[in-house]
Amino acid sequence: MSRSHPAPTGWSEIEQPPGIVEKYNPRDPTLFEYDGAEPIAVHVLPETQNVHDREERWRVGLVHGGKTNFEGAEPIRTGIADRSGALAVAEEFMTGYESRVQSGEQTLDALLTACCEPAVERVE
Repeated sequence: MSRSHPAPTGWSEIEQPPGIVEKYNPRDPTLFEYDGAEPIAVHVLPETQNVHDREERWRVGLVHGGKTNFEGAEPIRTGIADRSGALAVAEEFMTGYESRVQSGEQTLDALLTACCEPAVERVE
Protein backbone atom coordinates (compact mmCIF):
# COMPACT_ATOMS: atom_id res chain seq x y z
CA MET A 1 0.00 0.00 0.00
CA SER A 2 0.98 3.56 -0.52
CA ARG A 3 4.04 3.70 -2.73
CA SER A 4 5.50 0.33 -1.85
CA HIS A 5 2.41 -1.85 -1.38
CA PRO A 6 -0.71 -1.93 -3.55
CA ALA A 7 -4.08 -1.20 -1.93
CA PRO A 8 -6.22 -4.26 -1.15
CA THR A 9 -8.72 -5.47 -3.74
CA GLY A 10 -11.62 -3.06 -4.09
CA TRP A 11 -9.68 -0.01 -2.84
CA SER A 12 -7.61 2.68 -4.58
CA GLU A 13 -5.10 5.11 -3.16
CA ILE A 14 -5.98 8.72 -4.00
CA GLU A 15 -2.79 10.28 -5.37
CA GLN A 16 -3.58 13.86 -4.34
CA PRO A 17 -5.86 13.65 -1.30
CA PRO A 18 -8.23 16.59 -0.86
CA GLY A 19 -8.38 18.77 2.25
CA ILE A 20 -10.21 16.11 4.26
CA VAL A 21 -6.86 14.42 4.82
CA GLU A 22 -4.76 17.56 5.46
CA LYS A 23 -4.03 20.67 3.42
CA TYR A 24 -0.29 20.22 3.65
CA ASN A 25 1.64 17.66 5.56
CA PRO A 26 5.15 16.57 4.57
CA ARG A 27 4.72 13.24 6.39
CA ASP A 28 2.62 11.49 3.75
CA PRO A 29 -0.99 11.50 4.83
CA THR A 30 -2.74 8.84 2.76
CA LEU A 31 -6.32 8.36 1.59
CA PHE A 32 -7.76 5.12 0.20
CA GLU A 33 -11.21 5.11 -1.40
CA TYR A 34 -13.49 2.13 -1.83
CA ASP A 35 -14.13 1.37 -5.51
CA GLY A 36 -17.71 0.14 -5.01
CA ALA A 37 -21.03 1.93 -4.74
CA GLU A 38 -20.55 2.65 -1.02
CA PRO A 39 -18.98 6.14 -0.70
CA ILE A 40 -16.33 5.53 1.97
CA ALA A 41 -12.61 6.02 2.34
CA VAL A 42 -9.88 5.27 4.89
CA HIS A 43 -7.27 7.85 5.89
CA VAL A 44 -3.86 7.42 7.50
CA LEU A 45 -2.61 10.59 9.21
CA PRO A 46 -0.15 11.86 11.80
CA GLU A 47 -2.04 12.72 14.99
CA THR A 48 -0.58 16.25 15.16
CA GLN A 49 0.68 18.88 12.74
CA ASN A 50 3.98 19.18 14.65
CA VAL A 51 6.60 18.00 12.16
CA HIS A 52 9.28 18.17 14.87
CA ASP A 53 7.53 15.74 17.22
CA ARG A 54 10.01 12.86 17.59
CA GLU A 55 7.45 10.65 19.32
CA GLU A 56 4.75 11.27 16.78
CA ARG A 57 1.79 8.91 16.68
CA TRP A 58 -0.44 8.05 13.73
CA ARG A 59 -4.17 7.52 13.37
CA VAL A 60 -6.40 5.60 10.96
CA GLY A 61 -9.98 6.65 10.34
CA LEU A 62 -13.04 5.83 8.29
CA VAL A 63 -14.21 8.70 6.07
CA HIS A 64 -17.93 8.62 5.33
CA GLY A 65 -18.88 9.97 1.92
CA GLY A 66 -15.52 9.35 0.28
CA LYS A 67 -13.23 12.04 -1.10
CA THR A 68 -15.83 14.02 -3.06
CA ASN A 69 -18.78 14.07 -0.65
CA PHE A 70 -17.19 14.24 2.79
CA GLU A 71 -19.80 13.57 5.49
CA GLY A 72 -17.53 13.01 8.48
CA ALA A 73 -14.94 10.65 9.85
CA GLU A 74 -14.62 8.31 12.79
CA PRO A 75 -11.51 6.71 14.22
CA ILE A 76 -10.56 3.12 13.58
CA ARG A 77 -7.47 3.37 15.79
CA THR A 78 -5.29 6.14 17.21
CA GLY A 79 -1.91 6.18 18.95
CA ILE A 80 -0.12 4.01 16.39
CA ALA A 81 3.66 4.17 16.76
CA ASP A 82 4.58 4.79 13.10
CA ARG A 83 3.29 5.22 9.56
CA SER A 84 3.96 1.62 8.51
CA GLY A 85 1.96 0.37 11.50
CA ALA A 86 -0.89 2.72 10.59
CA LEU A 87 -0.84 1.46 7.00
CA ALA A 88 -1.04 -2.12 8.30
CA VAL A 89 -4.12 -1.25 10.40
CA ALA A 90 -5.69 0.46 7.38
CA GLU A 91 -5.00 -2.59 5.23
CA GLU A 92 -6.56 -4.88 7.85
CA PHE A 93 -9.70 -2.74 7.95
CA MET A 94 -9.97 -2.44 4.15
CA THR A 95 -9.50 -6.18 3.66
CA GLY A 96 -12.18 -6.86 6.29
CA TYR A 97 -14.53 -4.40 4.63
CA GLU A 98 -14.14 -6.05 1.24
CA SER A 99 -14.43 -9.63 2.49
CA ARG A 100 -16.95 -9.37 5.35
CA VAL A 101 -19.06 -6.23 4.99
CA GLN A 102 -19.61 -6.41 1.25
CA SER A 103 -20.53 -10.11 1.49
CA GLY A 104 -23.14 -9.30 4.14
CA GLU A 105 -21.36 -11.41 6.75
CA GLN A 106 -20.76 -8.42 9.05
CA THR A 107 -22.04 -4.85 9.42
CA LEU A 108 -19.76 -1.85 9.12
CA ASP A 109 -20.31 -1.04 12.81
CA ALA A 110 -19.36 -4.59 13.79
CA LEU A 111 -16.21 -4.37 11.67
CA LEU A 112 -15.28 -1.06 13.30
CA THR A 113 -15.69 -2.65 16.72
CA ALA A 114 -13.99 -5.97 15.98
CA CYS A 115 -11.47 -5.32 13.21
CA CYS A 116 -8.55 -3.46 14.57
CA GLU A 117 -8.39 -4.33 18.25
CA PRO A 118 -7.94 -2.40 20.35
CA ALA A 119 -10.45 -0.26 18.45
CA VAL A 120 -11.13 3.22 19.69
CA GLU A 121 -14.23 3.20 21.86
CA ARG A 122 -17.00 4.76 19.82
CA VAL A 123 -19.43 7.21 21.38
CA GLU A 124 -22.98 6.42 20.36
